[in-house]
Amino acid sequence: MNTSTKRIENDKSFDTNLKFIDEISSQNKFKVELVKDREIDTFLIREKEAFLLQINARFIEDEDNNYELSFIFNEITYKTKKIGSTSKHTNFKADKSVNFETTIELNRFQSENFEQYGFYKTYFQTELKEINTFHREFETVTHQRQGTEYFYDCIRISLNEKEYDVTQLKHNDKGFYVFECLQEQSYDEFSKVCFSIQQAIGFINKLMVGGEKFTFDDKGNCCYSNYIGPTLKGMYSPITANPYSYPDIEKDVADYYSNNLTRITLANFSSLVYKIHTEPEFSASILVILEATSIRSLLIIPSSFAIIIEQLSKHLSIEETGLEKPIDDRNLACKIIDELHKVIDDNAETLSETNLLKLKRRLKEINKPINKKHLTNNEKLTRPFEQLGIRLTLHDITIIEHRNDLLHGNILLDNEKIKDEEKTNLYLTYVSAKLFTLISKLILKSIGYDGYVYNQAKYLEKHMNIKTDEEYFEKI
Repeated sequence: MNTSTKRIENDKSFDTNLKFIDEISSQNKFKVELVKDREIDTFLIREKEAFLLQINARFIEDEDNNYELSFIFNEITYKTKKIGSTSKHTNFKADKSVNFETTIELNRFQSENFEQYGFYKTYFQTELKEINTFHREFETVTHQRQGTEYFYDCIRISLNEKEYDVTQLKHNDKGFYVFECLQEQSYDEFSKVCFSIQQAIGFINKLMVGGEKFTFDDKGNCCYSNYIGPTLKGMYSPITANPYSYPDIEKDVADYYSNNLTRITLANFSSLVYKIHTEPEFSASILVILEATSIRSLLIIPSSFAIIIEQLSKHLSIEETGLEKPIDDRNLACKIIDELHKVIDDNAETLSETNLLKLKRRLKEINKPINKKHLTNNEKLTRPFEQLGIRLTLHDITIIEHRNDLLHGNILLDNEKIKDEEKTNLYLTYVSAKLFTLISKLILKSIGYDGYVYNQAKYLEKHMNIKTDEEYFEKI
């Protein structure tokens, strides 16, 4: 079992930043001043994950003006967008001669002194119930605040010779994920790395924080934005160190696994962030997983997962050449063929002479060498599993082969055995869970993870009257 936390010197302070967030979020409406026209009554309106600028004036087209919306709040100037563009026909000026009210949504504003290079902390607010520490899925590092040491709510990521911490906070009945860089860098670089870390955490613990964010430089200047994307709450988490968290797992099974399950190490997690950051195929796959599962649609999830299996298989496959026999041992090959002949002979009375002959002829080809350069679609889908050393069962391969159904329009996976809606939904749920488990194995094995993956589909077997030799947790 890997370690749960590493004790390090890691002193942090969030109070000043949180005080600003509290202050600017504490009222529904603030009186502010426009830098360009201080005499115009202007208000900053606070809505859920949004700010509006309410201006008591009408804006009209003007060839010579491109109206500046920067405003002053608590004696600090905040720069924001301009109304109008470079085209002189769409510029605007404020008409204060009539009683009129213009409301403009502010997707971004920042202190005029906000540094474009330095140290940064970004705060994403989330529901308090989502702050459960990282202890269940991640190896963590300790951190200290005001003389108190915290053990399980901080992750450290190493990327391109820089380090980043993500910390969970509870503050005034609110939850926060705080992202910070520990070395100087550009704000643009920091923002891109944050987005990669958001995706990586979302894949592991099924919560990708998003929505509005407050970013502070090391002097306390703030940049606010809310245009990147909403918080996504997925359905599946591939790793857990606590088997008791799943009510469908029997206690004796949970007891067996309780001291054996693994967390993702800091090194593995950093590798995952690196892949997301540098390989668009990984980023796209994880975003599709989170977006598809956040809407809980059984029509969308299986098809989306089939696309991901195909994309990752292409991306992770290593091209091979030459011929390969399925069975290298000649004596074993002969033994298997002889046994198959016996199976056919034992059932000969149910077959016509013609079909009996066709089957026996095919047995001669059963160990025919496979050309590694010319694989079938299904062989291409399973190749990266083989190359990464991930064991596939016949049941796994059957589920992977649903890719053909899903990508050719059979999104309900209709077949002769499944007719009614309840069974269809149950089977779609099962296929979705199996595909996610297989995707998880591909992703985690490719970053060097050596541990257990939760088999999302195992608990569904009893509801479907099927039984496999699969376990609730599978070592990869």
